[in-house]
Amino acid sequence: MKKNLHSLSYFLSAFILSFYSAASASSDIDNLMSMDLDELTSQNVTVTTAAKKEQPLNDVPAAIYVITNEQIRRSGVRSIAEALELAPGVQVTKLSEFNWQVSLRGLNETLFNKLLVMVDGRSVFSPLMSGTFWHTIDTILDDIDRIEILRGSAGTMWGGNATNGVINIITKNSNETLGQFFEIAHGQYNYKEADYRYGFQLNDFTTARLSVKGVQSDYYSFNDDEWNNYNVAFRTDYIEDDQFLTFQLGGYHTKSEHSSWYTYDFLEQPLHPLYPDTAIVANPSLLKDYSRGVYSSLNFGKTLDDTQYKGSFWIDNNSRTEPTANGQYSTVNGDLLMIKQLNEQNELTMGIGARYTRLKIPTAKANYYTGMQPYQRLAYERVQREQIYNVFSQLETQLTDKLTSSLGVKVEHFTRNDTTELQPQLRLHYKATDDHQLWTGIGRAVVTPSAVDSTTDMFVLGNAIASIPNCDLSQHPSCVGMYPAMNYTAGNKDMDNESVVTWDAGYRGKITDTFSLDATVFYSEYDNLRMIDDGRWICTYGYCEDGTTLPGGTAIFRNSYSDNLTAQSYGAELALFWQPSEAINFNTSYSFIDTQAECDSRYRTCDTYLNGGYKALYDHQPNHYGSIQMMWTLNPQWQIDWWLKHKGSVSSSLEYYEAPAITTLDLRVAWQQKHSWPLVEFVVDGLGSSTYEDMPNKAPLEETVFMRLSWTTL
Repeated sequence: MKKNLHSLSYFLSAFILSFYSAASASSDIDNLMSMDLDELTSQNVTVTTAAKKEQPLNDVPAAIYVITNEQIRRSGVRSIAEALELAPGVQVTKLSEFNWQVSLRGLNETLFNKLLVMVDGRSVFSPLMSGTFWHTIDTILDDIDRIEILRGSAGTMWGGNATNGVINIITKNSNETLGQFFEIAHGQYNYKEADYRYGFQLNDFTTARLSVKGVQSDYYSFNDDEWNNYNVAFRTDYIEDDQFLTFQLGGYHTKSEHSSWYTYDFLEQPLHPLYPDTAIVANPSLLKDYSRGVYSSLNFGKTLDDTQYKGSFWIDNNSRTEPTANGQYSTVNGDLLMIKQLNEQNELTMGIGARYTRLKIPTAKANYYTGMQPYQRLAYERVQREQIYNVFSQLETQLTDKLTSSLGVKVEHFTRNDTTELQPQLRLHYKATDDHQLWTGIGRAVVTPSAVDSTTDMFVLGNAIASIPNCDLSQHPSCVGMYPAMNYTAGNKDMDNESVVTWDAGYRGKITDTFSLDATVFYSEYDNLRMIDDGRWICTYGYCEDGTTLPGGTAIFRNSYSDNLTAQSYGAELALFWQPSEAINFNTSYSFIDTQAECDSRYRTCDTYLNGGYKALYDHQPNHYGSIQMMWTLNPQWQIDWWLKHKGSVSSSLEYYEAPAITTLDLRVAWQQKHSWPLVEFVVDGLGSSTYEDMPNKAPLEETVFMRLSWTTL
């Protein structure tokens, strides 16, 4: 099955490239985001994507879900990441009060590199760490129009990292936010938030807004480590007839302080010769983790006759000081798009894009063994540069009055490892009736190569147990000691790009006027996934293979990244909307996801039940995820909402991965006398929950209570 899928993807690429001499075009997958789940009961919905065309919902052959502003507000969440649990297929793990990891369709890990995350079409994916830092993606929640989620490989349109899907956070047009908006919140664990927005009109065609947000809180529920987050954003929109232009400018600053932190000094000799661990001196310290960033973007478009022209340009600069993610990167990105109606049956989409990134990563300091962090990431080359170039095209063809095909391919070149990748897809859509549609598709996507596993090295301090040379048992009870040690994981430039081929199929239908259903099944095969090789000791008792000596008899165990891991993932996703009365809405989602990883048995790290590693991480993840959101409008003044979330258990012979099932209930009660009055909200996150961990070996979480007041003036 695996060979057949991958062979089919390459055959598809060749077929598409030759087919374009006759005709080409765009696909509904290009325009797959944007729909309100409420509107699933109406078959006249128009859906859109950032910088793509509008089209009827019925015509989209992809697994999509849209979280609306109303769902976000009435869920009672305080962050974008938390709101994503409303969608099927999305796994959200809360690491602290304001830190999360988010993945899509399994393979969940701290920095998930198989999900492209964008804000208004601007990528917020870190090229340094190959993941998304969700605590840096913050905005006034009322500024968000919707969050559009595409599940499945989307490399043809979006390129690198859209392997398992795309999340696009779309903010409101500034003409929808005129006037002033105020919001304040206060709650447990020193949580405080203050937001302000001012929207204004410049002329008949141009509006603008300025938004400012500030959050302070404890980082964890169990100590007083401090968390601060400040965000400012400006947006202006020009719309006239068949042309538009949007300009955005903003920045963020986050800081967390951690008091239970130490740095370490390595002495040339241990303080006591028979106790080698005395060669390390621990110094109490305060870790200050700063994340800062600024960005600017320009989106524009114009329609001439039967052709649409669109463009997007953005730049950003980001930095962070946390030892494992320490560095700075700047990006310049440009994309151009043309959508042309060739004839009644064919529509062609063509695009081209380029991205330039400059990274600055710390290198080892001269006095390396003084003031060492317990773990840190370093590079041999401080300044690194990379470019990405792509060109793509898709053809949408009306085969019959009920059957439509979408055929496309993207060619993308990565200068980091000098590779060129084909990312094709073929999709079919069958419109049985206005209320019932079926779709299916297959596509290939790749992960953008990054510095984290190729040109940086990770160092973790620890201890190694070894016999003490020339030891007298009369002076030491065992003559075995704890030596200072480091685990050194080296980057590997010679790995192939991670890739996936995914087949999925779905049904979308309006069952009754008040009940709609969206169901999807999928199967994915992954190649060249990252793992750690077996490694070996390169330094013992302070003496290294290359002839160098280390202080304090330090030992170093060296391993490196490898691309010898593969995986298969399959599952089903379900989204239901039910409105039993005008006052009550239910939004329900369920996901079943199963992943099995495989690698060469010659690697000890491939043995799930003995040594753990990436294979064990992928094999030991929950299979079941569920979410039920009820929104109850008692009367024009009162709302009562609750949100039930469930994550299945994990059984394993490895205690590290053993995890119980987690079920939590969030409650929101809101009151607003009339529109000109403040909206008062009382929210309980994890109502009645005892202390629990959202993932094994992560920070404990508890019930959290807060109040929020917001009001809008025109």
